[in-house]
Amino acid sequence: MALGRLAHDQTESDPNHTQLSREGIMQEINLKRRNRVFKSLHKPLTYLGVERTVFYFVCVGAVGVFNLFESLLAGIVVFIGGFIFGRWATNADPAMLRILAQSERFKTRYDAAKQDIPLVEVR
Repeated sequence: MALGRLAHDQTESDPNHTQLSREGIMQEINLKRRNRVFKSLHKPLTYLGVERTVFYFVCVGAVGVFNLFESLLAGIVVFIGGFIFGRWATNADPAMLRILAQSERFKTRYDAAKQDIPLVEVR
């Protein structure tokens, strides 16, 4: 097995085998497979706790507001507001904004939970 190993080295035919411990308590021997997970592979790449693409758009937006209004204060306010939003979005779900951005490409499907009244013309 390349990246996995058995949790306990005993090979019993019964997967729910119990064993008496030193304290006299019955414990189950778990023979399930454990796979190593490397945390760095599943963490989002961030700058100051904000996902990279969101941080980029916040910076570009702040520079755009600074150039448009010629106000350093406006650029700083937009950066801080965008940074707070980006931090919240990254902590809530790092893939949320990516999913929302890609959802525009797909057509809408029928949703039975919506209670839209159909428009009917009576003549």
